[in-house]
Amino acid sequence: MKTITISTENCETYSSISNFFIDYYMTEANGEFVKVYLYLVRLLNTNSNITVAAIADHFNLTENDICRAIKYWISRDVLKLNYDGKGHLRGIVLLPLHAPSIDLKMETDAVSILRIDTANHTETDEYDRVIAATKEASSADQPIAPRATAVPANMASTELTLPSKPNYSTKDMDKAMKDSDFEDILYLIDTLFGKPVTQAQMSSILYIYDTLEFTSELFEYLVEYCVDRGKKNIRYLESVAIAWYKDGIRTKQQAKEQVYQTSSVARTVFKALGIPGDRTITQAEIEIINTWTTDYGFSEDIIKKACETATLSKPTGATLHYVNGILEDWNKNNVKSLADIEALKKAHAAKYASNKSESAKSTGNISNFNDFKQSTSDKTFDDMERKLNRELNRNKKNAQ
Repeated sequence: MKTITISTENCETYSSISNFFIDYYMTEANGEFVKVYLYLVRLLNTNSNITVAAIADHFNLTENDICRAIKYWISRDVLKLNYDGKGHLRGIVLLPLHAPSIDLKMETDAVSILRIDTANHTETDEYDRVIAATKEASSADQPIAPRATAVPANMASTELTLPSKPNYSTKDMDKAMKDSDFEDILYLIDTLFGKPVTQAQMSSILYIYDTLEFTSELFEYLVEYCVDRGKKNIRYLESVAIAWYKDGIRTKQQAKEQVYQTSSVARTVFKALGIPGDRTITQAEIEIINTWTTDYGFSEDIIKKACETATLSKPTGATLHYVNGILEDWNKNNVKSLADIEALKKAHAAKYASNKSESAKSTGNISNFNDFKQSTSDKTFDDMERKLNRELNRNKKNAQ
């Protein structure tokens, strides 16, 4: 196919859009959300008073549609809201964007390092020696050899500290190309993704293969997994690889077991919450579900019960975040079975009955068993929407 150029003959003004937004943020977002963000960028230098109603009119959308778009971008750390001392909404701030390799979520890994106690030092040192020995062997002037990843057995269930991505040189990449397994992986990616790998993308692939030490079998399953979900891009491939690495996944079988468990739970949750079954589960949702099944150790029956509890409490507004709040509460109360949930419910009902008169005087102290706290992000979004709506009503009254 011949190349083309893009040009203009008009003396128009232009808005500058971060390439990070185009490369990383836009690909996962709803089209309406993208339009709202682009329009906010357009309004950035107009120095005029903006209302949510005006933005809604511009796109022929509802004000709630605009609020949902703003909430989405806040959840992705793309926007934030400014309030004055009285809690009145004063502005929307466009935040600097980041590529996945420098995402601020990586700070949690640094915190986990500081929290490693003395008892774990031997395990960590052993793992570091394995990594160092592997890198020393691969630094020699020879092709990168296929290897079996060595991880101490007692570290399998522990989230590992993510190694930083090296600045691979052309020499490193040339050396990798002499490895037949690595060559096969590149061919598979080219074939299934339908486009050749660029030099920049090669760095991410080599990071997964060499630094994260994915075996060729695990890497091939990773590529197939991404293609099955319609995600034919290297950025997504790398994000899944990182998640698997941190979960201690080192073999194709381990990956298949986690994918099966997550998919089964996701189907149960989506069905219970009325989420379309053909909607692709996001990586953030996968991490939440893995927290329920791996960190909390909840069975699918308990998670299903949490969804039922959420829909009873909020018939038209139950969300994944609300279910997460329920399961966080059950985990704190050491729930291990459906019987434990019933016992917790009875204890709560007894406490509610004994304090009924006091709760009437002091609202909010005692709540119904089905009322759970949502996660912090969900509460922030709801608060933001309330303040936006108050601001909208205030603007309408002033206009009248």
